[in-house]
Amino acid sequence: MTRRIIPVLISIVLAAVGTGAIMLYLRTADARAVEGKQARTVLVADKQIPAGTSGRQLRDKGYLRQVRMPVETLPDGVLDRVGGDLDTLVTTAVVQRGQLLLRVMFGTAVGDGTGLAIPDGQLAITARVRSTVFGPASVKAGTRVAIFYTYTPVDPDKRDVVSGAGLEKGRTVNSVTRLLMTDVEVISVGPAPTETAGGGVGAPAPGANDELSVTFGLNQVDAERLAHAVALGGELNIGLLGANSDVDADAGVDNRTLFR
Repeated sequence: MTRRIIPVLISIVLAAVGTGAIMLYLRTADARAVEGKQARTVLVADKQIPAGTSGRQLRDKGYLRQVRMPVETLPDGVLDRVGGDLDTLVTTAVVQRGQLLLRVMFGTAVGDGTGLAIPDGQLAITARVRSTVFGPASVKAGTRVAIFYTYTPVDPDKRDVVSGAGLEKGRTVNSVTRLLMTDVEVISVGPAPTETAGGGVGAPAPGANDELSVTFGLNQVDAERLAHAVALGGELNIGLLGANSDVDADAGVDNRTLFR
């Protein structure tokens, strides 16, 4: 009997030692990751943070946890605390669990019942965007996009000068599509309203989903550029940006270089 008990006891002890070693390994994983590197304590989302959540709510409702990370891997503006200066500001988009908390994620809530949150230092500006693919379900607050502009130039040799006559079409008319701006944050999106016979604005027509009304967060200069493009006529399109999208300003395409 004694011979049988001793192997069992040894197995139990070995199992306990193994479990303890694994737990110790896991607990020291963060320390090993920053070993030999300058580390910093920063905040990450411990659970999904809804858009419109104030800094005060982040502290009071346990949305955040602290982690140690190598300084060289941290982006600019990462937060290590939620100070009182963020109490009245809100997150401008949903923050997913595990995301680092950045200062640029906060903006001013608009107190008009719309639920808009404008990023600090920016303006909210709305434009009609041409799209038969995207809708409110795929383009939402927090989506980052590139904006493309299709227009008619003043003449074929001056493609950088917009004619101001809107988007003209015809066999002898040359039009151009170019990147207007990129890495733009969407604040809100919905169906574009229709124009009534009297020149007013009405509700979206059933099935009319080829245009969206998109509100962007832009600095003053870019807001002026977008407003001016809209005033000159032409069409705006947007492209959704992924984490590694490669978008750069170029000469664009026109009728003659579409299939270059």
